[in-house]
Formats: sequence, C-alpha cells, structure tokens
Amino acid sequence: MEQTTQTVTEWPRWLNLKDSAKYAGCSSNTFKRHLVNTGRVQAHVTGYGTMYDRDEISKAIKEWH
Repeated sequence: MEQTTQTVTEWPRWLNLKDSAKYAGCSSNTFKRHLVNTGRVQAHVTGYGTMYDRDEISKAIKEWH
C-alpha cells in the first residue's frame, strides 16, 4: 500500500473510512481487512461516525513494509 501524492499536512487528522482508504492507497475493503480488522488501526466511533487517525494510519503503513 502506498500513500497518495498529497502531503500529510493536506489531510485532516481524523478521516472517515473512504478517505482513510484513499490516504492509505487502497480500497475501503482492503483498508478494513488489512489494517482495521488486524488491529493495526483503531476505529474511533464519534458523533460524526467512525473515524480513523491519520497518524495511526501512517504508522501502520510504515510498519507494514
């Protein structure tokens, strides 16, 4: 999985599933299967829905490779 060409500062700290997958460079299903369901990235339920921490995603991607 590769990050897109956007820099980290252009992405908000908290991302929904669709944006999290885009940030990680994969589909929503792949993001959930390989990062969330394995515990590499934690889902945070908020008043805005389920959100994912951009920094946690970055760390998981770096450790993945």
